[in-house]
Amino acid sequence: MSKINQNWAFGKNSGLDFSTTPPSATTSVMPSPGGGNEGCASISDTNGNLLFYTNGMTVWDNTHIVRATGLLGDFSSTQSAIIVPNPNNNNEYYILTMDGSSNPNPPYNHFNGILINITTWTHTPLSNLINLPSTTGYSPCEKLTAVQHKNCKDFWVITILQKGSDSPTRGIINGSGVFRVFKITTNGMTHEYDLDMKVNIHEFGYLKGSPNGSRLAVANGTNNNVHVFDFDNSTGQISISSLITITIPITTANNRSIYGVEFSPNNSLLYYANIVSGRRNGRIYQVDLTATTITSIQVASFSNKGGRYAIGALQLGPDGKIYIAKDGESSLGAILAPDTVGLGCNVDENYITLKRNTLCYLGLPNLIPNPCPDEHCDCGCTGCNDDSEQQNEELIERAKIKYTLVKSDDNCADPFMESCSLNAITEKINFEPCFSFHWGDGANDQIEEHDTEVFYLTVCNPFKDIKYNGLRITKVSLTPDTHPLEKIQIVPDRFINIDCLEPCSCQTREFAMINRANDTAGNYTLNVAYCFENITLEAVTNNGKATFPLEITED
Repeated sequence: MSKINQNWAFGKNSGLDFSTTPPSATTSVMPSPGGGNEGCASISDTNGNLLFYTNGMTVWDNTHIVRATGLLGDFSSTQSAIIVPNPNNNNEYYILTMDGSSNPNPPYNHFNGILINITTWTHTPLSNLINLPSTTGYSPCEKLTAVQHKNCKDFWVITILQKGSDSPTRGIINGSGVFRVFKITTNGMTHEYDLDMKVNIHEFGYLKGSPNGSRLAVANGTNNNVHVFDFDNSTGQISISSLITITIPITTANNRSIYGVEFSPNNSLLYYANIVSGRRNGRIYQVDLTATTITSIQVASFSNKGGRYAIGALQLGPDGKIYIAKDGESSLGAILAPDTVGLGCNVDENYITLKRNTLCYLGLPNLIPNPCPDEHCDCGCTGCNDDSEQQNEELIERAKIKYTLVKSDDNCADPFMESCSLNAITEKINFEPCFSFHWGDGANDQIEEHDTEVFYLTVCNPFKDIKYNGLRITKVSLTPDTHPLEKIQIVPDRFINIDCLEPCSCQTREFAMINRANDTAGNYTLNVAYCFENITLEAVTNNGKATFPLEITED
């Protein structure tokens, strides 16, 4: 899926094709007014061919023919739509919409959408596929994003609500925020949970995920700040306690509203821009999220050259550059080296000239920030199957039932620990994982001749700072090895893949020992040979100190 963001459609009849370097300006039929003034989305196939695009109300295919109308987004909504592939059907896509309530013309539509088939161009309303959660007591907000699951198959969809009810003629605009999280799998879409943000959220401004799926950033409109939260794309959980609030360092009241926000490709830097009307300058700021003290550095200033506003969306492109929307202009700016701290990030105000008779407005396409590349699907440490994590949990529960537990090393903690405290790096100990052998259905159970004994092997990572990659059991055997296969057989006995093992985690595999002879009684050792490709450092929070002897001599 690495090329699904290769073609963009936005603004007034504008587009970009990222199959060239720099990207080539193209055309679309996004109309104006009411086309891509703000919210828009587009998607390509895995080969980088444009499939279709939308402004949240109308859908056009790659030949610019209208394929669907009447969607419940709005051209004045920051993130009117986002397109998410259906994991269960390569020809189907969810087009998800969000209206907001800043438009003076009700109704104010909440999260909605359709599931569209690109071979027949038939579509099903989202409300026919899922019981959408209640919106009573909430006002819609113009913020909508999607993040790919760590398993590279599923997706998380995140939007924001404001507590309070809209009047017939005016929305809340600024109210206490609530995250609403959905999950898309091969089984469809489900509403996972709502989460109180414990901060006020303004109607307009982008909601963005980081390229590694570990953070969310909220551009908070006239509240003059950006909120950054930790996000776990394996569980879909947002950490409210991790909140970082970044306030724009401008004191002039009408210059402080924040609209565009984006992460750097290496996830360490955050960029945001203020939205100002009239002939005033819009400014772009950079924040180093790894720094001890969070500080905003101004890296660019653009004057308004006749549009309603100076700067709109900031959008990371598939080429690793961050593109800058300039309202009412025929070019796009870009941050050419967005991983570089400070002015070295190199902002070009006029990087791409758009096609004649096309314009950029406030919005750029709302894209999935972390699409997994086709050639390498990181399915996490439990595998790519939809129920792989559940299968591992089932094996663990079966292992726990076994009466006898034997550990490979007395220094190993009992398996299935909730947490661990060892640091492999700083405590300078070996890097061996811990194995456990589970067998027996009771205190009197024995492994007998003419018996089939189901047993379990559990491997645990006892360290909190490393991850094992490419871990596999290469051979399971008994010594002494004096009996042929037809007498004692272990199934399976080789090439059992664990793949990777996260810090402080365990995985369990099921085996059977089949005994079929009268002369096999005796004492044996169960041998488990294993290997791993490498170890990666996950986190080290310890501080260190280097010391050197120094002598000052007399004159």
